[in-house]
Amino acid sequence: MAKTTQNFSAEIKELLDLMIHSLYSHKEIFLRELISNASDAIDKAKFQSLTQADLLPTGHDFHIRLEPNAEARTLIISDNGIGMSSEEVVEFIGTIARSGTKRFAKINEAIKTSPELIGQFGVGFYSSFMVAEKVVVHTQKAGTDTGTLWESTGDGSYSMDQVPRPEGMGTSVILTLKTFAKEEDVKDFTDPWVLKSLVKKYSDFISHPIKMKGSEKPEDETLNSQKALWLKPAVEVTQDEYKDFYQHLTNDWNDILKTIHYKAEGTMEFSSVLFIPSKKPWNYNYKESTWGLSLYVKRVFIMGDCQDLLPSYLRFVKGMVDSSDLSLNVSREILQKDRQVTQIRKNITNKIFSSLKDLLQNDRVQFENFWSEFGPTLKEGIPTDSTQKDKLQDLLLFHSTQSDRMTTLEEYVSRMPAEQKDIYFITGDDLSQLNQSPYLEKLKEKNFEVLLLVDHIDEWVTQGLLEFKDKKLVSVAKAGLDLDTSEEKASKDDERKMLTEKYSSLIEKFKKTLEADVKDVLISDRLTSTPVCLVTDENDPSAQMQKIISQMGKGEGGGKIKRILEINPKHPLFEKTLSASEEQQGEWAELLYAQALLNEGSQLPNPAKFSRQVADLMIRSMS
Repeated sequence: MAKTTQNFSAEIKELLDLMIHSLYSHKEIFLRELISNASDAIDKAKFQSLTQADLLPTGHDFHIRLEPNAEARTLIISDNGIGMSSEEVVEFIGTIARSGTKRFAKINEAIKTSPELIGQFGVGFYSSFMVAEKVVVHTQKAGTDTGTLWESTGDGSYSMDQVPRPEGMGTSVILTLKTFAKEEDVKDFTDPWVLKSLVKKYSDFISHPIKMKGSEKPEDETLNSQKALWLKPAVEVTQDEYKDFYQHLTNDWNDILKTIHYKAEGTMEFSSVLFIPSKKPWNYNYKESTWGLSLYVKRVFIMGDCQDLLPSYLRFVKGMVDSSDLSLNVSREILQKDRQVTQIRKNITNKIFSSLKDLLQNDRVQFENFWSEFGPTLKEGIPTDSTQKDKLQDLLLFHSTQSDRMTTLEEYVSRMPAEQKDIYFITGDDLSQLNQSPYLEKLKEKNFEVLLLVDHIDEWVTQGLLEFKDKKLVSVAKAGLDLDTSEEKASKDDERKMLTEKYSSLIEKFKKTLEADVKDVLISDRLTSTPVCLVTDENDPSAQMQKIISQMGKGEGGGKIKRILEINPKHPLFEKTLSASEEQQGEWAELLYAQALLNEGSQLPNPAKFSRQVADLMIRSMS
């Protein structure tokens, strides 16, 4: 075949320009693409040699080779794989060069809105033009002695000729590198150190050796480890190997709390190695911190921090996934959110849940260590992922009034007295303060356990987790707390009516004095030794939620939300208050309201006024 030259059509030239300038965010990815193509070519040669005994030369040693030349500003990526015939060059490399068809005109338009379509045409090779002013492909099909030379500058035409490849079977891609206006913005791809680091980053686990002449010694140096430990059975991997791999992925030198080595088989096949760290990274809660799994396809690194493979509440999990079934766009950097990705995410999430449950059941100390680091993160799944709530709720740990040891909901329910109807909780900032809260007085008297919730996320958790095992979760700081049996209620009805009537005038005085702060004043059934407390109406946000919203700088939308003041009529203070003057009753109403705020850990609206009132009260008592 004589050398021929063909022109790209205007539509194809536009498509090539789009790929070169728009679809890859990092120019270095060209090396990953070309090495991946070389690896595929070797895999095909190995496969075909199984049925064609004479396909390979005797002692054929498969490998990929990099040959940088700084003086000539060239880089050669070669392999001794299956190679291509002239027809295959046209079909595979030349696919984009087919011109004059309506088909490519339509594709050119579609790419502007759906760039993932380009992935159907195998154009990773064309990423070469991001860094090269000229690309030459010299290839020869295994079992033949005819080579094909393809050459293009990407500016409108390409040429093809028949020239035997001196090395025989395989393919060489010769890049004449561009000179960029800002050299500091582009790596020197003739620098051996740069090439080694890129191979380590993207192609370290390619199963075929990637070789390059040493910079100091003439012998070949193998640049990749070829040790894809996720493809080995878990029983064959040592803890030291897992630790080294974890550090390779994360640069985290802390210990691993748990390793999950998982291989999915069936309709969706992939391998993964997941790690649960023992400690949070120093920047774990920073807004700009990254998370997600590393994605490999056929051992080739595609992207790090792939968030599509994990829900955000499992962002503490580190590791990787390797699959050959994923659909990728041309850059292999943006994962399509398709059925396969959804299935991988679902499988991985379920595997993490089952591993955490196993840790909870069989190594409680280690699970509690995990919980102290990542419990608040895991709890985010309750209000955000209703599909996994049943699995998540079994993993939750809470402080409670029962003991210093944290409890699961299952353990809590197993300890409930027969007469207890609901699961009780209280939210706040400080554990010791919650444990001494006046809201707990009657519950402790009745031996009802209360969950003590001190993470900010708990306010949203309790909104997403309304019941467990047919038991409602009830805040002890809400109005209408129902703690008595029907018999106990019946026996107390007369007493309640009597107390309400006795203190009716005092209640009205308190309402009038505090009308700017509370929506009602009621007789309390939850207090036994504290004079007053503030409770939230059933449909209003709790005091803790209002505090969180205020700290987030979002305000309260509709202004201050008034709550209900409950008074304990059996406290001796109120018997004395009845005989006080109306002026004194108003002052004591303000003091008791302030006391209720302090008891729940809220700020006083006017601390200076409160101090003066307490000082005046002390002076009068001493007089």
